Amino acid sequence: MLRIPRYLEYIFICIALWFFIGNPVNLLVNGASGGQIVDVSARRSNSLLPILSMGIFAISSAILFFRWKFILTRLRANPQFLLLIGFLFVISISSLWSFYPSITSRRSILFLGSTTLAVLFSLGFTFKQQLRFLIIALCVNVLLCFIFGLLIPQYGVMSAPHTGAWRGVYTHKNKLGAQMALTTGVLLVTQYTHLFKDRALLATRFFMVLSFFMVVASTSTNGLITTIAIILTFVVCNALKLNYRAMVIAVSSIIFITSSFSLYMQANADVIFGLFGKGSDLTGRDDIWPALWHMVSQKPLLGYGYKGFWGPFGGPADFVRQIAGWPVPNAHNGFIEIFLAVGWIGAILFFSNFLITTVKSLQMVRLTKENYSIFPVIFLVFMVLSNLTESNLFQFDTWILYVWASLSPLQVAATYFESQSESLDKLEFRSSGYFS
Repeated sequence: MLRIPRYLEYIFICIALWFFIGNPVNLLVNGASGGQIVDVSARRSNSLLPILSMGIFAISSAILFFRWKFILTRLRANPQFLLLIGFLFVISISSLWSFYPSITSRRSILFLGSTTLAVLFSLGFTFKQQLRFLIIALCVNVLLCFIFGLLIPQYGVMSAPHTGAWRGVYTHKNKLGAQMALTTGVLLVTQYTHLFKDRALLATRFFMVLSFFMVVASTSTNGLITTIAIILTFVVCNALKLNYRAMVIAVSSIIFITSSFSLYMQANADVIFGLFGKGSDLTGRDDIWPALWHMVSQKPLLGYGYKGFWGPFGGPADFVRQIAGWPVPNAHNGFIEIFLAVGWIGAILFFSNFLITTVKSLQMVRLTKENYSIFPVIFLVFMVLSNLTESNLFQFDTWILYVWASLSPLQVAATYFESQSESLDKLEFRSSGYFS
């Protein structure tokens, strides 16, 4: 059987992760000079990005084909993945009831393709290898975003109405803020692991500072809040490692402080949002969301099909756009998008898997007491916060990392027990007298 050299797989995964985390194709093709807002819902025909994406997915599928027995064995050890398979099945057949069946068919193929890459990344390598690949991809993205913002401002910096806000390689500042918040959190945890040493570790520290700078430069309120929440998550996860009594005291204290701060925020929402030049109405989203829930109630079980709600004028989204008074491109909430796409049936499958993944990830933090087990929890928190006011869940970067997080508990456990076994072997070797 044909065997692909392992180092080529390493290079491929790093490039693929970087490509979906932060490639500048959309910005360069659709974002003309001047840093204006790129209307991705009405952008010019761009076949380059789907072609490149399909090429990456095809290579991922080929590698999975040659290693199908190994991958299948690992998938069987993750029974909750059946929920995601059910969710993907509903998406794949949703063209049968979609308002735009051709759009749903094409985009569902790409979405399934992103899942093949996610499975390869999640199960084809050791957990520590996965983390190194992900960190390398994030650092490359930080560097490119910084170059675009500093050296190519006609693309990397926005003009009115967000004059001076950095967007890096993305089409909007909020996406940069979200990605840099995740990167800051991941690189923060990296400082307390043994994934990198010496100069490589110093490099990750430098990129962590740079990513936080770009959170600020993006002027994204959600990005800043997400950064703070991720840092707080890191503190909570470390509290989970304590003995039971200390853990209860520490977590209770954190919850009390966080709750008090949240109540203060709610009581002074207008003043606080005003400091960032925003209103407490979440920039009109409180008008959009009730209208979207009304549309969900019209097709509650199966929704409007994957990518079947938002489309050209004359479709189901017209009702929302008329109420909002502007051409709304998406729900500005990733979880509402699930209900719109695949209804309650798809939502139940997704949220069941999400709940199981969250519980197991926290259990792994408590069981292993290792900092590398915190990474999936960090991403889950990021995913929730980044989808509260933006529709990021169905984007390839978020979906790939969500599949990775849902498959990570078993990988974390395997890494932990392997390290424990190695420690035991070393102890037995020393006690045998070779080191006496």
